[in-house]
Amino acid sequence: MNDIREKVIGSFFGMAVGDAMGRPAKGLKSAAVQQIFGVMDDFKDVRPLMGKGIKNYRMQGLYGAPTQCALAVGDALLENKKQFLQNSVKNFQELAKSGPEGYFGNYRNHSASLWRAVDLLDDQEEHASVHNSSTSLFVNLAVPLALFQGRWSKTLAGQCFDVCLLMSQNRFEVVGTVLTGFLVTRFLAVHPEENPLAPVDILQEADEICRQAEEDYQQRFPSSEDGGLKGADAMSGALKGLAEKFHELDVLQWLCEYSNSFTKPEIRHPSQGFVMNLLPLALYCVLHPSEPNFASTLTHSLSHGRETEMLGALVGAWAGALYGFDNIPASWKSGLVNAKEIRLRAEALSVRRGKKDQKDLFNMEAGLTAKEFEEGKRNLPKGAKKGIQLKSSDLWDEEEEETSVPSKEDRAQWRQFQKEKTKSKRDRRKNIPSMDDL
Repeated sequence: MNDIREKVIGSFFGMAVGDAMGRPAKGLKSAAVQQIFGVMDDFKDVRPLMGKGIKNYRMQGLYGAPTQCALAVGDALLENKKQFLQNSVKNFQELAKSGPEGYFGNYRNHSASLWRAVDLLDDQEEHASVHNSSTSLFVNLAVPLALFQGRWSKTLAGQCFDVCLLMSQNRFEVVGTVLTGFLVTRFLAVHPEENPLAPVDILQEADEICRQAEEDYQQRFPSSEDGGLKGADAMSGALKGLAEKFHELDVLQWLCEYSNSFTKPEIRHPSQGFVMNLLPLALYCVLHPSEPNFASTLTHSLSHGRETEMLGALVGAWAGALYGFDNIPASWKSGLVNAKEIRLRAEALSVRRGKKDQKDLFNMEAGLTAKEFEEGKRNLPKGAKKGIQLKSSDLWDEEEEETSVPSKEDRAQWRQFQKEKTKSKRDRRKNIPSMDDL
């Protein structure tokens, strides 16, 4: 296998691995990830946690919606590259049909942004959704496009732009999708053993790509109010700031503060589900690994918790493009559910033509979702384990209802509120079990 093919396969396969490895910890706070799972260095089993904070079963080693959405685009592209947008719409809608109870069709994701996006596909004019999602769920749609093309071009930029518009018209999501596609091709071109990464240079290149995408977006949607007056160059500003502060200890805290300028929900952690902070965090993890290899890069990124599914998919795609398929641990390759079909599609993208022995996308995903559903029914908790009394807020980063938050202008009350909140979190974490306790 030649080097570029090995990297293309590594990127697509790595996306699925990162997605599947992140699913068990999705929504977990970073401290809870460490206390429950320790290091996220394999596909974790959630069965011991059923009824102790987790409501929805997640099959060990099975990827979720980010990879499913990328598969929908990838299969459409391999079927007919000239009509991949129309065929992508068909695939998205097919996957939404006749799923088990509690699922949105056959998608393994319970996010409202996904079903709203798919539900609106019939109402689009000129392939532009009215949906305004900025969770970063759709940025991975660019991965199969970038792997199919192999090199960055205006054509690829336009494809990334248009494919995101199928699902979201949000400025930040669209620009983030273009950026994701560029970075896949950028990492395909890097050979870390020969040419060490130059993080600041890559960030500056990414900044330029974002600026062009932002200009294109503004021309097409001049009335967009996303991000207010400062939103027009928000993503490029995030990358510029990341480049300037890359070696500073508080760079991720700065990223949270920067993101807060463009969203109403407060961003307190870089791994929260907002594309403005989640995508730069994923890029930072790839450019600033604890060790220069696929395993360490992905493992470290998942320690941030919260939106680990989308974060893992992004980091897996980029790190796979950078280090290649051979650098993915053998146990992760064998532990990934549906690994054969994922690799077949990765190989197909590398040679730009479909494989005759590929399974039908709908039947394949319907079977996997049904299997997860049946496993979930068998693993419903019969009763909470004695001695462990946990609320979902003890572990999971649900929407926290702050009904009596004092004004920041009253400094004394605000400081007291923060002290009590910190003490409450510390007390709850003392009761979080480790895997050894469960």
